[in-house]
Amino acid sequence: MAIRRHHLIEEAKAELDLAYEEVKRAEHAVMSLEFEYNERMHHVSGGSPEASVLIAEKEQKQEAHGLDVLYDMQNETAQRFALVSAAFAIVSSVPDEDMSLDLIKRILFRRDFLRRHKMEVDKHIRGFHRGLREYMRKESSAEADQAVRSAWAEIERMTSLQAKEAKAA
Repeated sequence: MAIRRHHLIEEAKAELDLAYEEVKRAEHAVMSLEFEYNERMHHVSGGSPEASVLIAEKEQKQEAHGLDVLYDMQNETAQRFALVSAAFAIVSSVPDEDMSLDLIKRILFRRDFLRRHKMEVDKHIRGFHRGLREYMRKESSAEADQAVRSAWAEIERMTSLQAKEAKAA
């Protein structure tokens, strides 16, 4: 029996790889700047105005690489990949549908959010679950792929809503 690959999980992994590469590139650039400015500082006395200008210049150039934003992006893509992977693992390894649906809900949503949005969450998780089972076991067609993608997009919309509600609270 061949294992069918799904584009959604492959895309989440590709996004994570790209984010990692961007962070790595920016970190190397920042380290190069650090080395360059350390070399330049050897020729300047420590408390001089020129040293202050060099330090400020270095820090400005390092901040321009946006490492904080890139770290946030990498964290978000890692989290997305982990959630997609966990949901896929549950669907493929837990034969009992009710248990599978419950496990996916538990990893994605807080109880208080589930109470307020139960019907909508259940609808999208059930759609994702059925679509992915169909894709994995019966037919890896473009239609099955689209059903999984659509349901997952709605799940991600709901998790974003959950995050916004948590920030507002």
